Amino acid sequence: MHKTLQKHYMILVLPGLGLFVVLGLAVPLSLIPPGRLMLPSGVHITVFVAAAVTAIAGPLFLRTLFAHSVRYRRHVDAAMFLTFQRRLLQISQTTVYLAFAAVVCEFPRFYSAAIVLMGLYAMYYHYPSQQRIDFDKKIFRVT
Repeated sequence: MHKTLQKHYMILVLPGLGLFVVLGLAVPLSLIPPGRLMLPSGVHITVFVAAAVTAIAGPLFLRTLFAHSVRYRRHVDAAMFLTFQRRLLQISQTTVYLAFAAVVCEFPRFYSAAIVLMGLYAMYYHYPSQQRIDFDKKIFRVT
């Protein structure tokens, strides 16, 4: 299960990180002109809120919902737990792409920095390490 989740994590994260690397090389080499995409200020706020939802609120809500749905069970099926963990990764790793959009579209520094920090938080906190998966299995009584 651990390897499956790590593979799913990498499939979700690597394209976003690849986009950051390409952008990081394109700007210093002057392949992308400054002022490439200017968006209305309402979009900045919307993407900021979406990043907060996908990095923090969405995974917290999903975890709470899963805990509530299995609260009376003595054991949770491994397939059900794996589905929960995959959904958790899908929601949280969306923040990486929102961070990429914030950098590409030249958001104001506050929004851009906050969205990138939320993306880094989502990548770090939701990484499916062996210890975290084992801990979650113990909490949810996965068999």
